[in-house]
Amino acid sequence: MALPSSSFPHHTQNHIEILDIDEDELDTSNLTAHVVGEDAKARLLPDQHPRTRQNDDADTLLRDLGRLAPSVTKDFIPKRVAKKKLTLRLINDTEFAGEEDTFVALSYCWNKVNHDIPRKEVSPVGGLPFGWVKTVEQFPLPTSAAMFEAVLREKGEKEGLWFDQVCVNQEDENEKSLTVAAIDLIYSNARVVVAALDDIAVEEDELDFLTQYIDQYDTFDFQSDQQPNRGLHPPFMQQEPTFWSLLDRILGSVWFERAWCAHELRMARNHVFLVPCHSDDDETYTFIKFSGSFFLHMLLLASELVNLQAPARNKLTSLIEHFGTLTTQRHRSDSPNPSPRSISTSPSSRIREPPAFVPLISQIFSLKAGGNPLLPEYLRRLDANRDKACITLNASGLPIALKPTSRFQRPNIEDECLRQLLLVGLAMRDPLSLCTTGPVLRLHDGSVSWLSKPTELNGPPNSEFQVRAPDFHVEDLEGLVCSSDGRAEYIQLPLLFLELPHRSTPSTHFATHIHRARTFIDLSIQFQLQAQRQSTWHRQQDLHVWSYTHNASHPRAASLKNVFVQTLSCIFELGPHWLLDTIQSTQGAYTSLTPQAVDVLYNPHLIIQNYLLRPDGQACVSSLLALLATIISRGITWSSGTSERTHGPLIVSVPHTSPVLLPQQLVSPTQYLSPSSASQGSASSPLYPPQLSPYLHPNSQIRSTASPQAFPQTQTQTQMQISTRSPAREGRAIIFAPYAHTKTLLIAIPRALTKATYTELPRAWILTPMHQYTGTAPGSASPAAKQVVCWRLQGKGVLAGDAGFVEGVGRGGRSSGEESGGGGRSHRIYGPEG
Repeated sequence: MALPSSSFPHHTQNHIEILDIDEDELDTSNLTAHVVGEDAKARLLPDQHPRTRQNDDADTLLRDLGRLAPSVTKDFIPKRVAKKKLTLRLINDTEFAGEEDTFVALSYCWNKVNHDIPRKEVSPVGGLPFGWVKTVEQFPLPTSAAMFEAVLREKGEKEGLWFDQVCVNQEDENEKSLTVAAIDLIYSNARVVVAALDDIAVEEDELDFLTQYIDQYDTFDFQSDQQPNRGLHPPFMQQEPTFWSLLDRILGSVWFERAWCAHELRMARNHVFLVPCHSDDDETYTFIKFSGSFFLHMLLLASELVNLQAPARNKLTSLIEHFGTLTTQRHRSDSPNPSPRSISTSPSSRIREPPAFVPLISQIFSLKAGGNPLLPEYLRRLDANRDKACITLNASGLPIALKPTSRFQRPNIEDECLRQLLLVGLAMRDPLSLCTTGPVLRLHDGSVSWLSKPTELNGPPNSEFQVRAPDFHVEDLEGLVCSSDGRAEYIQLPLLFLELPHRSTPSTHFATHIHRARTFIDLSIQFQLQAQRQSTWHRQQDLHVWSYTHNASHPRAASLKNVFVQTLSCIFELGPHWLLDTIQSTQGAYTSLTPQAVDVLYNPHLIIQNYLLRPDGQACVSSLLALLATIISRGITWSSGTSERTHGPLIVSVPHTSPVLLPQQLVSPTQYLSPSSASQGSASSPLYPPQLSPYLHPNSQIRSTASPQAFPQTQTQTQMQISTRSPAREGRAIIFAPYAHTKTLLIAIPRALTKATYTELPRAWILTPMHQYTGTAPGSASPAAKQVVCWRLQGKGVLAGDAGFVEGVGRGGRSSGEESGGGGRSHRIYGPEG
């Protein structure tokens, strides 16, 4: 409900102020926390959070979760129940009568507060005449006295104040849980959220600079696209380093690292920041107060600095995106004559889609949470984990919340909380819940789960965490069951197994491809060629893996160089059609790799050293290196502890016949290629494991030929030409597989992830049989047991394939029964051993 402008202070007109506050001015004796009535609560807390999807309600989600993992469903309740049972208290003057029109919410760090709970003090008997007794409510201050006085000044005449330490009964676990479940309603409906950054202090020179700077901005009404001092050369904050030191100090506050504070920041519509200043005066305290708009102004100026480290730049980017959206929306809503077309078509005017669930889990669990400070250390850590799980559900917009804790629940260790959330993600059909690549979850009973921790690397490479991957269909949940056999948890689901061509027909050109690839890589390092970022399709971190090979003293230079050689040899084996088809799928990221340039790269008469002396040759090879770096960087799941030392490239193909081979047919020792089949040249390299030699598809023939005139060749060179006989859409891909399981691994894709929309996700599961020759346990004689094949999940990876591979996988995923299930058998996937 909008208030008249006279009902609260005109804070929006002053983007930044210097406040001088006498601590003795604070008087809390006239403040009290009162319970808001149901009608007022409904008016103050309308549901502003967007729904996750049109048909996504609590009953549907809990029903799907119950079918998938019945043991997890009992831990959740519909969020509407929490809102209905929520007790809303607001702090106001004891003399205030009536109902508040709105309220101010305080965001602060619990580690700086007095952890006492509110209490009432009763005057001693005889202390007052006529036997009177005076009762005064005393509650602890969440900040310093001067800071709290600054907070109270933000409250208007008909406004209340909310902060959890006083407005939530800290001794009632049920009330605390219900408040946590509905915390987004409180902070998103507050007129303003005041952030108290009381763990830092502004230095005197920074205060002097701001005092002079205020005059320029005191009455300036700026938008995100109208920022004074932006676009200067050199950047304004480089000219005024004091300004940058101030912002750097603010961003260094622990407030930005706390999970609850970060969530409160994201939920708020309007922000006011309070920062104390260093002062020698024991009576008067100075504070800087600035709005979210001025904070955005500082962030935008800082973003122009070129020497920022990656963590600082990532934090700036995230905050700029959030505050920029809020500022744009606020200016549009304040416009006296907004254009109907702009309101309906502008992205920032529409309801924002909720964040992608699995990356949100990773982001929140990377932040800090202190838990209930009144609990012992171990229980406090468990409480902090539960807080992060609650924040994740709250921020996601899902219509469910965690129930209050009970003695019958699993302990809230971090991996148990992650297990809960990932199973919720699977029930809501989030494909990323099947694509997490972090360390495996270790549960409270010591068992290893088939689930892995989500990481910041999960998700499409070009998406921020706000972008959602397309959900898989409801029918894809059919056949998915998460259960336990009493020893460990497993998931049972239909799979599409890929073929490993090297096991049926080993490549006869392994040595040729390795020699040619090594020559390319050695000369590229010698010429100091860089992997050039040619479009936004590349992430800058993708290209770093190549830069490490230039420093011979780098501890990973040799191993990274080796994986580049291996990957390039696979590309030579796959042929020019595969390379061109892959390039076409990258949205023009490799402009130098034209069809003519690819023909040159595959021409065996090419004198590589001479080619690299030409500008067009360097541009072509630089693009090739960027492609290699991208395939390697995205293909190796670095977050799970793997590296180029543990994984190497493997060529896989779409099954040409259905049904998929049974596990005992796929895992036959007679099909393995012995290391002796590799050439002597390849075996002499200590960096290339001999067992990886069969990782190449036999689709090429080598023949002698005359040297083309365009590329004269010396007589000492071997005259070979690679002839690829397969069509452009033959359906093959590269995946990085572990060396340790070379002889037993299989590659499979869950049927729910076979659609082309999931191409960039780590959807390929690397499996090994639980028992030799068959997946069933020894002694499992029952017919039902013989229809179940058990596997261990050794990792996941991204498949870098051509269009034929993507289409073939999609066709295989649409098949049913024996075609996709492996001969009609059910597949149970367990976590790795130990």
